Amino acid sequence: MKKITFILLTLIGFSVFAQKSEVKSAEKAYKKGDIATAQDMIQKACKLKDQADDKTKARIMFVKAEILAKLGSKNLENYTKALKTIEKLEAFEKQIGRDKYTDDAEELKTQISNDILKIVNNDLNTKNYEELEKSAMLAYDLNKNDEYKYFAAVAALLNKHYETAEKLLKELYDSGYTGVKDIVTVRDKESGKRVTVRDEKEAKLLMLAGSHDDMKKEKTKSRRPDIIANLLFVYGKLGKDDQAIKFIEKAKQEDPNNLDLIIGEGNYYLKKGDNEKFAAAMQKAVELDPKNKLINFNLATAYYQLKKYDQAKKYYEKTLELDPNYIDAYKGLAYIVLVPEEGITKEMNKDEVLMNDQLYNKYNNQRLDLYRQTLPYLEKALKIDPNDETVLVMLKKIYRDLDMKDKYKAVKAKLDMMKAK
Repeated sequence: MKKITFILLTLIGFSVFAQKSEVKSAEKAYKKGDIATAQDMIQKACKLKDQADDKTKARIMFVKAEILAKLGSKNLENYTKALKTIEKLEAFEKQIGRDKYTDDAEELKTQISNDILKIVNNDLNTKNYEELEKSAMLAYDLNKNDEYKYFAAVAALLNKHYETAEKLLKELYDSGYTGVKDIVTVRDKESGKRVTVRDEKEAKLLMLAGSHDDMKKEKTKSRRPDIIANLLFVYGKLGKDDQAIKFIEKAKQEDPNNLDLIIGEGNYYLKKGDNEKFAAAMQKAVELDPKNKLINFNLATAYYQLKKYDQAKKYYEKTLELDPNYIDAYKGLAYIVLVPEEGITKEMNKDEVLMNDQLYNKYNNQRLDLYRQTLPYLEKALKIDPNDETVLVMLKKIYRDLDMKDKYKAVKAKLDMMKAK
């Protein structure tokens, strides 16, 4: 038995010695920048970590965290592993009643945090949303700053990860996050534009240098409206209609004049086929932003769908006041003029009308008169976009029935050429 015990103790002693050697080699390789060797050495030491003394165990964990932190810039998961290793190290040293590596581990954690924030800023600047979703969430996990959760939520939305976006946006909304910050701005004398500076001290130095003036303390725009609009958008994408309705009602109580919310609400009802509520939302939106051509057009379309043609015409015309080249508004006006056509055609197809030339001609002249009223709108639309197939098809029929042979032939040739491609 004594011989066996001696052999066993010898093997254990050799393992501990090997571990210490491998950790030392890993440290040397790490300091030289040979991360591949450092990683290989520390992995070997980790395999027999349970047999090491407490001091060696702590040293292994710290060196492992250092190496993983170095690898983090290539793969964010390594930062996560490094942080978890630091947590284990600090818990272990607390358990054994010593803190040889705890202070260094905290410094390493700060370094990791700074590195991650640089990565987040780079992902933002380069619009690398696939990576931003991960880096911003890791930054949030580190410092619990909701700004990074917001970046992660927007990135998830742009990446079409709607379940993740919903979770993060709802958390931000429920927490009351606004993203509003106090900032200091000064006016650049040369460009006349306002620029944001770090603080009042920097502002005063620029003003003293003579390049800037007019220092102001301001607040950034709230991100609350964007959070509300994006969450509503996500509910729509996920088909969560009941949650969307509840959210709309709650959000309207908080901010009844939120334009993003009102437009989002309108789009939601449009998708549901509720034209009355869609029109009501768009009417409110126009009142809040009367010079927005898209909102005016949407309101006109809502009234057209409700067969409130006078109101529809009013807002199509308003759209064209704001943008004379808004081609869909010209189409909308043409559709309004042609509304009676269906009723006239039905009358013309009745047997008693078909047998009465005078009566038939009366209705036909009404139909042709509608076409003449429609022409100015459609021809303006065609000037804006000569290849608009919808306009070309309508003009082909109108030119034919009005016996405008040359224009009919030109439009027909254009459509035939487009179909041949």
